Amino acid sequence: MKKLFAFFLSILGYTYVIAQNVYPSMKVNWPSFIQQHNLVWEEMPLQWNEGAFTGNGQIGMMVYVSQLDSSIVFHVGRTDVTDHRKAPDKKTSFGVPGTSVLYDFCRLEVGAMLLKPFGKILSGTMEQDIWNAEIKGKFITTAGTIEIKAYVPYHQNVEIIEVVSTEKNGEEKAAYKWRFLPGNPSSPRALVFPNNNESKSYITNPSPQLFIQDQFHIIKQPLLAGGDYATVWTELVSSKEEQSTLYLSIANEVPIANKSEKVAIEAIAGAQKESPNNIKKLHQNWWHQFYQKSFLSIPDARVEAFYWIQLYKMATCSRPDGPAVDLFGPYYKTSQWPGMWWNLNIQLTYFPVYTSNHLALGENMIKIVDDNFEVLLNRFCGPKLGDLCWTLNNYWKQYAYDGNWQAIKEKWLPKAFQIYACYQKMMVNDSLGNIQLLPMESPEYKGFEKYTNSNYNLANLRWLLNTMIQTCEKSGIFKNELKQWNQILEKLVSYPIDKNGLMIGSHQSVDISHRHYSHLLALYPLFQLKPDKKEDSILVDKSVDHWHKIESGKSLAGYSYTGAASLYAALGRGDDANKNLQQFLTGSTGISQFHANTFYTESDGRNPVIETPLSGAASVLEMLLQSWGGKIHVFPALPEEWKDANFSDLKAEGGFFVSASMKNKRLEWIKVKSVTGEDFILKSIYASQLEPVAVSTKNAIKYLGNGEILVHLKKGDSIMLSTGNSISPTLEAVKHNAILVHPFGIKKGKQLIKNQNWQVLDFIR
Repeated sequence: MKKLFAFFLSILGYTYVIAQNVYPSMKVNWPSFIQQHNLVWEEMPLQWNEGAFTGNGQIGMMVYVSQLDSSIVFHVGRTDVTDHRKAPDKKTSFGVPGTSVLYDFCRLEVGAMLLKPFGKILSGTMEQDIWNAEIKGKFITTAGTIEIKAYVPYHQNVEIIEVVSTEKNGEEKAAYKWRFLPGNPSSPRALVFPNNNESKSYITNPSPQLFIQDQFHIIKQPLLAGGDYATVWTELVSSKEEQSTLYLSIANEVPIANKSEKVAIEAIAGAQKESPNNIKKLHQNWWHQFYQKSFLSIPDARVEAFYWIQLYKMATCSRPDGPAVDLFGPYYKTSQWPGMWWNLNIQLTYFPVYTSNHLALGENMIKIVDDNFEVLLNRFCGPKLGDLCWTLNNYWKQYAYDGNWQAIKEKWLPKAFQIYACYQKMMVNDSLGNIQLLPMESPEYKGFEKYTNSNYNLANLRWLLNTMIQTCEKSGIFKNELKQWNQILEKLVSYPIDKNGLMIGSHQSVDISHRHYSHLLALYPLFQLKPDKKEDSILVDKSVDHWHKIESGKSLAGYSYTGAASLYAALGRGDDANKNLQQFLTGSTGISQFHANTFYTESDGRNPVIETPLSGAASVLEMLLQSWGGKIHVFPALPEEWKDANFSDLKAEGGFFVSASMKNKRLEWIKVKSVTGEDFILKSIYASQLEPVAVSTKNAIKYLGNGEILVHLKKGDSIMLSTGNSISPTLEAVKHNAILVHPFGIKKGKQLIKNQNWQVLDFIR
């Protein structure tokens, strides 16, 4: 029928032209779909590692119960609260020569708001409503009940906590109390490792100043280098004594002194002037629109919930006008790693924003690179250069997924030239005329040793040169240099390999268990080895297998599993990708832990690092959609047990919106919309069965064989291809058994057995 319809159209002079704009019929009840993934605590969270969390990309809170104080803890943080030693005129000393993230521009503890009921807390339940971005809880005490609702309005610098109490002292209403514990203003590194030489010579910041101005409780934290940040709170008591609303704001006007508390007071006063319903409505509308920018549904309820919670988490940590996301976002707690790391962490943190169609969440990473590129170049030019080059891959993706080649030409390319100039200093010619690389790092193999021809840097350099060539050819510029760059690629030494696959470098095999997949970057995420090339696929498969098996994987971490999931997804091995992702979600991940609130820690739970679960969300996306090498791969790595799957408005390199549906292991349809009007190749094992049912460009497709279709679309045009006769595709959520929803949050009997915090003075009591 479909072919007959196309034949009649061709008689009229058209080639598969049916509709200018074709959209799948969305049959998704968004509130119920997202809320089935709410985190639910059947028992109280008793520490940070199992708490409920919410934030607005700038400030946030982690909520749990302190048995020591018999209090509900609202552990608050702000993403840009750092020290600024050796830079008294700046907000941070990041980029100042001779400064350290461990002591000079480290994150600092803001503090915790404690709600102390009249009675002793006996039990409690909580729910984190990710659709509306709010936390609800009910706690049973010896004197009654306490109910809370907490949220952080997206458009305001306030945290709002609503409280309703039924507690009584005899026949009289009993009052709960608020108390703020200021954070210890010392470098966390100095706190947890006091015997280090740097810690011994470290001078802590002055003690916080606590005072009351009118109805506002003010906690001002002066810094040794000058300026201060401040936390301000006030309670608005309802006409009903058992109800109140607490407003809290954190302001950081460093390096200016005596301004932060004024800014925080203004934020609270502004919020109090507004109707609470209006604040909530505006806040919730932002979140509802955020989720509906794209859609994804799969048969595995736990994996689906994990994915959507990571999107929620990233949006609570990142906003376009905020700082780049470090290891914590707004959810800080004392850690030996109190800041931002560039040898995997920042890259993995932003992995999910590209395909998920949430590029706005990646804008602050662009800004930190733009604002500090010369500083970063000075820091990384040399043995650590691969870290900065890998960061530039994220930078490139931010614009490539938007089809913004102009920005790549004007912003990415000049940076690429400078990194290439640094690589040139590390190149040497051998006696055979090959180009080799001097010893450079391969994070973090045997600490920070250096290796000749490290695969980490060979992969980064190849990606850099190939992308420079692609950019210049597309723009018709630097034609003379193109020949030189191609010659460099031809002469560049091959990746060092041995019987176990890819090595660390020319003289270093992978001979110990090691958490980092730096030696495997050539396949993922850089795609300089080609998954669809048989010899490359065999090489990487062997390499990943050896990496995970050596010494029984005793030094693997969480991102060793999310990394393996992405590597296997790139190879089209959906079952193996799923196996590694499932291993990560069990929480049993070698030297690390994945927690019930979807946060992740290392070092016996003491050090949170936010990037690993976020990279797991990217692994989920990569089973459904990949784009590399000018090709869009639809359902490239579905696990065998995933019989149904669908997605809408995910993004692909080149500026494409992609939607597709699989039902009962049969591809139903694919829709692609072009932002830029560029040709692309659609890759699918079902390509020979796909026929266009709606195309808005003449002569749009050409079947290439080998599962590939060449597609030409004009700017803004779309194509719909189907394996059936229907031209009215639908998009529905995969239904889950009711007992499988809400997989995250503390379940009965699953609280952490021991306190996993550093046993140091976090707060000043």
